[in-house]
Amino acid sequence: MIRLIKYDDLTLFKNDVIAYLVQFEAENNLVLGVLQSLSEKDELPFFMAAVLKDNDIGLVFLQTHPSEIILSKSVSFSSKEIHEIGENLIAANQDIPGFIGEKKLTAELAIYISNVKGIQANVLRNQRIYQLEKIKKKANSNGNLRKVIENDHPIINEWVYHFCYETNQPISVEEAVKRAARMINKGSLAVWEVNGEMVSMASSIRPTPNNISISYVYTPINERNKGYASDCVSAFTQFLLDRGYKTTSLYTDLSNPTSNKIYIQIGYEPIMDSIGILFK
Repeated sequence: MIRLIKYDDLTLFKNDVIAYLVQFEAENNLVLGVLQSLSEKDELPFFMAAVLKDNDIGLVFLQTHPSEIILSKSVSFSSKEIHEIGENLIAANQDIPGFIGEKKLTAELAIYISNVKGIQANVLRNQRIYQLEKIKKKANSNGNLRKVIENDHPIINEWVYHFCYETNQPISVEEAVKRAARMINKGSLAVWEVNGEMVSMASSIRPTPNNISISYVYTPINERNKGYASDCVSAFTQFLLDRGYKTTSLYTDLSNPTSNKIYIQIGYEPIMDSIGILFK
């Protein structure tokens, strides 16, 4: 039996779903990280819901962004059950802008909703989630990892702007400046430095009890194909593990075989394919 429970109380939602989500911290790093960052002082998310299968949680929905609903890793659902979830979701939420979640379930759910509502479902991103427990390839000794400081702000502004552009998440220059400032203030950004020059960056995001994710991996064009991104991610991953996290995770774009190869060499292992879908 499939039931969908919609929530309007953030605290109650957290209390009900976090125990389910933390069973798969790396796979759920997006929904779990976003959820744990929210407080009652924040604006209420657009949509919060849990799907029950035989009275146990089997899937979680969370929407804090206007263009997509995050789907957690789910239990096994048959096609008939996925269609039931779609029916319940349409009844609970008339405005379904898009999805991001595990590829098979998300795609099948999107196709069903597309057919029922007569709207087009467009694939925006095909990604893979990787998880690492132990470094296999250490960073090169001819560079060093260091925390980003306030004096680095002008360069980091540019790198954040270009990272978002290259990952199909374009933002304005003004937003790039604000985002860079937030990350610098939080102390979540690190750079790989060679001969006193910054050549690559990475940021830690969405910490959960045992896992933390890495994003904003960027190397300027004139410094690429020198192994700097690999060195930066390897050193930064080890730094995060040394801080006490049992695992680190990251998303990759499946259309970029180079980055996927680099992460596998470092020790990252694929654990789940993810898809981003936008309805029109």
